[in-house]
Amino acid sequence: MKRTSYKATGYIVLFLFCCCGLLPWTFPLTQAHAAAVQTGAPTNSLIMDILAAYGGEKNLEKIRTVYSKGSIRTFMREEKGISTRYFKRPRKLRAELFYPRASEIRIVNGFLGWRGSDTIAPRAVTGPPYLAMAYQFKYLDLPFGFLDKGYRITYLGSEQRNGAAMEVLQLVDDEGPTMRVSVDPGTHLIKRVAATFGFEQMTSELSAEFSDYRSIDGIMVPFKVINYSGSRLIAETVVIEVQFNREMPDSLFQP
Repeated sequence: MKRTSYKATGYIVLFLFCCCGLLPWTFPLTQAHAAAVQTGAPTNSLIMDILAAYGGEKNLEKIRTVYSKGSIRTFMREEKGISTRYFKRPRKLRAELFYPRASEIRIVNGFLGWRGSDTIAPRAVTGPPYLAMAYQFKYLDLPFGFLDKGYRITYLGSEQRNGAAMEVLQLVDDEGPTMRVSVDPGTHLIKRVAATFGFEQMTSELSAEFSDYRSIDGIMVPFKVINYSGSRLIAETVVIEVQFNREMPDSLFQP
């Protein structure tokens, strides 16, 4: 990997930090966005095992909205706050982050994004900041993203991470970036998702680790998400409350 400088990658890293703490349930891309290619028997078998481990395909398909609330600790600013998330299929997200000194709002609706604060009305987000937001949306979307068949998927085999063997899938769509999904071969739950971003001829890997899985209404939910830029710790989110299929008006997902 090329050497990373904070000056070159700070634009992406800072935006990821601002968006970090999105709780781990968003929803799939549309089928028109990219056709799925599941290469070979190991890929198909592993995806089926993942869906079964999270509660089963039929149960996952019943979930139309998710309300999530959690605590967030950021390590760049050394702050603690509360994050609240509203998700609605397809691809709608409203994220509200409240810190002692400020509040922030993030909205994704289809393939558009907005960002605002307690002092600035939500404004359209484009370019690298939007791609960072879209990437985080997609890795938190899993395993729902497998249901809609919106990715070209390749099985990359097994790798060792922190002394444990992991099965690895590569997910590609037309929007990018390419994602590497590490799956526990025993539980078939997703443990890590990573992608590499390029900016001004430099690269930086942004990753998320998932742990403390618990069953909510028969669906496995990771109650802890830790975000990294390379080896740098960005934020830790701990889930407090999850509600499935709560009524959410479309107006929630407008700036």
